[in-house]
Amino acid sequence: MTEHENTPESADSVAPSLHAAETPNDDTARSTGRGFLVITGAKLWFMLTGAVIQLGLPIFLGSPEKFGVFKIVTESISLLNMVMITGTLQAVSKMVSEQPLAARRVVHQAMKLQLALGVPIAAAYALGSPWIAEQFNDPSLTPYIRVSSLIVLAYAFYAIFIGYFNGTKAFVAQATMDIVFSTLKMLLLVGLVLLGFGVMGAVVGFAMAAGIVCVISGVWVWRVMAREAAKPDAAEVSITEEQSPKAALKRLLGYLVLIMLYTFALNGLMRADLFMLKRIASEVPPHLVGAEAVFNSLSSKFAGLYGAALNIARIPYMGVIAVTFVIFPLISASTFAEDRERTKAYIHDTFRYCLLLIASVGGLLALNSDAIITGLYATAYQQAAPALAILSVSIIFFALYYVATTIIIGAGRPGVAVVIMTLSMLLSGALNYVFIDNLHEANVEQITWTPEVAAPADTAQGAVYAAIEIAQNRNDLAGPYLLKAPEYMTAAATATTIAMLFGFLLSLAWLWRTYRAGLPPATLARVMAALAILGGANYFLTLPSQWVLEFGKIGFLAIVAVKMGVMGLLFLGILFALREFGPKDLARVKAVIGKK
Repeated sequence: MTEHENTPESADSVAPSLHAAETPNDDTARSTGRGFLVITGAKLWFMLTGAVIQLGLPIFLGSPEKFGVFKIVTESISLLNMVMITGTLQAVSKMVSEQPLAARRVVHQAMKLQLALGVPIAAAYALGSPWIAEQFNDPSLTPYIRVSSLIVLAYAFYAIFIGYFNGTKAFVAQATMDIVFSTLKMLLLVGLVLLGFGVMGAVVGFAMAAGIVCVISGVWVWRVMAREAAKPDAAEVSITEEQSPKAALKRLLGYLVLIMLYTFALNGLMRADLFMLKRIASEVPPHLVGAEAVFNSLSSKFAGLYGAALNIARIPYMGVIAVTFVIFPLISASTFAEDRERTKAYIHDTFRYCLLLIASVGGLLALNSDAIITGLYATAYQQAAPALAILSVSIIFFALYYVATTIIIGAGRPGVAVVIMTLSMLLSGALNYVFIDNLHEANVEQITWTPEVAAPADTAQGAVYAAIEIAQNRNDLAGPYLLKAPEYMTAAATATTIAMLFGFLLSLAWLWRTYRAGLPPATLARVMAALAILGGANYFLTLPSQWVLEFGKIGFLAIVAVKMGVMGLLFLGILFALREFGPKDLARVKAVIGKK
């Protein structure tokens, strides 16, 4: 649906966590569980198409530097994209799920609101593109950023239509649009790059996909609402003062602003490390004045390497998004009805199953980071392997953190989620700045370099030799600096992990104080034991890097996949042996997939 790298928005958790207090044959368990399944299917397709984009672009664009430029531009636009898509989606979904008979009115008011907010924001982003590029010390980013503002405009309205589907529990329609968007984005983005349009082609392809899917979803929603309005009982809906257009707009605006602030903080937390890495790594110290082009190029390369690690590490987060799409209306409805016990059951079971899925995937990524990087990317990307191992752990905290704050928002307390997420974002920004800046200052002090000044050449051959000398002179600077790339990326990953753990603990504490529900301690202990055993087993299952040459990248990746599959089965086997799973879990699965 969106760029949920980010989005960059699942686990086996939703189906079992639907109604802990009810029998496994409960209708809601079936309907919402199936909703989870179709959205998960769409997310799997999103992950597949995203893999084509993120794994293919480093090859198609030809260098980590160009991929780094693409990553910076798309991650920057995602700050606003996700504000538009997630903020508006959750706001509309909440209003529609609480008062489904007023859904048409909610959509109309949301459209008016986005005309007043979304359009000016997109225009401001386009006009401010030179200033944004300046923050990264790289003016060459300006045209890419300006074109990407069209994506903000499309997302502003697309989010309304997806929010309508989510709030009415039309999960199949929501998943369909997810698939359409993912497919269009892959075809247009990769297609334009292959046609030779480079980074600009990738950005334009993204914008085209967003615009097309916005129109398709809008027409679909309008047709659905027209059918609903034509039903005989639709005319019997009375409009109270609270449901009047003016009141609906006021209520939606207040909620939407809080959700957007939360979403901005969330995405700022996800991107602070990449942005700080690009900005600080491109800073030129006084004694190296004249090397701006070298530092810009290398900082883009750092961003490309780190961005590749982020793409892999965010896989568990991609999965958990399907959980929030389904659990959000359920939490909203139960708290709206003041059903405290059901809310408590949702929280407990959702955390349990999310932890089981996220820890298994994140743990496997962390233990196999070297092999994954070696198999997926070119040799240059192997410098990102240490950062990937750390990021794979941090994303476990973040995915659970995201679920926790989504529950808090669904419970009608978006202000609490905003405060917690903002604190985490600020901590991440501060730690990344301190860690990376201190490292940068220490590294550049050790670099000595004198810029080569080309003498006027009398012949073409002389000009060529002069150009070669200048290039060699720049390589003399770039070589030692590039060797420090793993240190920069490790510093960024460490700072991010600390901030994400901090935020998760804060949100968990609030949920426990409010509902006496949270992460099941017994499940946490069993998961940690299982991961410890996996770590020991991994010591004897290390794959030699020379196998890449012997079996080729595809063959090596197949071996890595088999190894991770075996380790995944071992993880499940340990959990069964520790009695984490039981008959109750099996009954819940049957409730989801069983027939009436």
